Amino acid sequence: MKEEQKNILKQKGAEEKKAILITIVVVLVIALLILAAVLFLPNEGEDTPDKFSTDQTDNTLSNVAYNSEDDVLGDISSVTDESGSDISKDNSNSGSEELVHRWVQNNLGITYVYGDTGLEQFNATATTIERYADAINELAATLPSSIKVYSMLAPTNVEFVEIPRAIYSSDDFFNSSQKSTIIGINEKLSSRITSVNIYDTLAAHTDEYLYFRTDINWTSLAAYYAYCDFAAAAGFTPINLSDYGKDSYTNYLGRFYWATKDETPALSANPDTIDYYFTDKNDACKLTIRHKGVTYSNYSIVGNSVSSTANGYNVFLGREAEYYKITTGASGGKKLVIVSDTSAAAFVPYLVCHYSEIHYINPNYCDYKLSEFAIQNNADEVLFLSYATSANRKAYTTVLSSLKGISE
Repeated sequence: MKEEQKNILKQKGAEEKKAILITIVVVLVIALLILAAVLFLPNEGEDTPDKFSTDQTDNTLSNVAYNSEDDVLGDISSVTDESGSDISKDNSNSGSEELVHRWVQNNLGITYVYGDTGLEQFNATATTIERYADAINELAATLPSSIKVYSMLAPTNVEFVEIPRAIYSSDDFFNSSQKSTIIGINEKLSSRITSVNIYDTLAAHTDEYLYFRTDINWTSLAAYYAYCDFAAAAGFTPINLSDYGKDSYTNYLGRFYWATKDETPALSANPDTIDYYFTDKNDACKLTIRHKGVTYSNYSIVGNSVSSTANGYNVFLGREAEYYKITTGASGGKKLVIVSDTSAAAFVPYLVCHYSEIHYINPNYCDYKLSEFAIQNNADEVLFLSYATSANRKAYTTVLSSLKGISE
């Protein structure tokens, strides 16, 4: 009997141990399932950004489109991301109705095409910010103290185009914040220079036609908003846009299209329209252009005929050149010198009601000594205007610095 009781107790103890072991295994399995759910299932409460990040606090250069001197690479065939993947691949989706998004190698370097829009990638560093500010400060220091100096930086389209995170990540399309870059430059300008903030105004109107899809430039509407901000800083009242007559050049295909035309049918299927406003109401303006030793006097400030759709932007001022002089019918006698890239072409026509003379020089084409030029033309004001992308490039700050009249 005792032996039988011992066997029963032994069997019972074995069953209890087995039950305990099973319990432990079940608990471990449940714990592993919970851990897996936490690690791998999506968090429905977290918002996924639908716009590319424009706040890169470290302001490092992307390895996609720019080299250490911030110039566009001419060949992306060997450019890779950190994982070694080739970024020159076609990332467009296979379906005929799917959105195209891809890099296209071309004579501008490389262009990013997103749907029906061409874009320039923007990557700034502390060095590029300081370099442009230094160039402007040094030029301002050469001018007589009687001349009022302004600086305006225009953001470009890439700052405001909304691209889903999944797309810009897969395409290695990352940008620095143009807003932060513009603020950084303005903070470094000398007290001699009045910085004019046009960023906030443009950002408030991004649902309007501010930029061309097929070209690097802004539209006349964007330039008008900039003109209004400049008017506030310079102390004059802007003319209402509705007071001007208006015309349009249609089916415009700009530089992004011509650089990528063999590979981007979405751009050709959606040409731009260039609106322009007749700001010279009484035809009082006389435009004289000088370029490479040749003087032209057969162009108008707006409404010029163009030879082809590729030259559509020349409805403003007629052609790209080193120097434009506009004599107006405005009273008051004030004279303005503008140092600018092509952003001034759509901007300058709005100023003819406020200055008796406007002198626009493009540093990409000229090597004038700015101080002597301003003095010879009795300038009352000098405005430095450029796209943020120009300000970010060493090539542009180099030609700007050459306006000091010192060989570098």
